[in-house]
Amino acid sequence: MSESTLSPAGLRNKLQQLLLQLPPVQRADERLHRVEHDVLQSLKDRLEALDTPGELAGPPETLGQLLEVSMEQSQAQAQTMLVRQILAGLSADEARILAALSDGSAFPMLTVYSGGRFSRGDVVCRHSNVGRAAGTQCTDMIGFYLHRLFERGWLMATGFEESKRTDYELLEGDSGFRKSLSRLQQHWPKLKPQRESVRFSPLGHQLWEQLTADGESDREEE
Repeated sequence: MSESTLSPAGLRNKLQQLLLQLPPVQRADERLHRVEHDVLQSLKDRLEALDTPGELAGPPETLGQLLEVSMEQSQAQAQTMLVRQILAGLSADEARILAALSDGSAFPMLTVYSGGRFSRGDVVCRHSNVGRAAGTQCTDMIGFYLHRLFERGWLMATGFEESKRTDYELLEGDSGFRKSLSRLQQHWPKLKPQRESVRFSPLGHQLWEQLTADGESDREEE
């Protein structure tokens, strides 16, 4: 019988295949090119470390089971469970975006707010070149990826960077972005994109360190 893709081993194998089969990162910055292999290899090693002796057979199905697990598991098993949950919430394209940002890099981003002249309002959509720079497959889904990664605390927005002015202008002229903005303005006439930058949040760096740790503690079992 084939192994369930929802099992820990199935999840590990699926993510491992996706990460290693993605195309090379298409970025001009050679420094980031050198980082790519090490980052993805580290993720692969971390995935392989998830199946350790003494691991629970499957995820708890009730709160009571989860609390029972918390009373019995070791610190290494708790870290393994955390890593598995983080990975389960990521797509391969999102892993690419995180890899591109993992060394502290920042990319231009246009954030569209729903407010008027005197109030910023809520974020309606985001647009950035980080998806193309990271070599994602679904380049038209970058707004969705950014939304998910911001919601999970991976990313934060910082200010406009003058050195990337040309990149901002290219983003503003992108036909897909202009079409989306035109549709949104049917509902929010006063929308205006804000030039910002997207980068890892402090929590994002902490999560990334959990994923790319050498996994040695996971293999320690009394």
